[in-house]
Amino acid sequence: MFESMRKSAMRLILAQAAAGSVASAVAWPVFGQQAGAATLSGAGVGLLGSLFMVAGLLRLRSSATPGQMLARLLLGETAKLVVCAAGFAVCIIVFGLTFLGLLAGFIATLLGYWAGLLPAVLGEGAPRAAPAGR
Repeated sequence: MFESMRKSAMRLILAQAAAGSVASAVAWPVFGQQAGAATLSGAGVGLLGSLFMVAGLLRLRSSATPGQMLARLLLGETAKLVVCAAGFAVCIIVFGLTFLGLLAGFIATLLGYWAGLLPAVLGEGAPRAAPAGR
């Protein structure tokens, strides 16, 4: 189970990175350098938040109880929220990046997250049932 969770986590991170890269690659030539940089930064903020969450979840032991798993999930989501809020604040206040570009990159990583979850939802990697009568 935990090996499957690790594979799913890597798939999520890679899908988010790909989606953010595509969004910034489109934004850069279409909307200009400033929008492309903001989109790439927004994707980076989303990716960094996910990395914090995944890192927390992957520290679980195979003997963890459901309560411990839930606590780790809630802690990871809280860390993700704090990292994303701080990342947006730094990008806007310190670097003066545009909010819409940041948001576009962040949304791209959210779409990548859901795209990365799709195989798990559809049952990829689930144990196959033995054929009846054998």
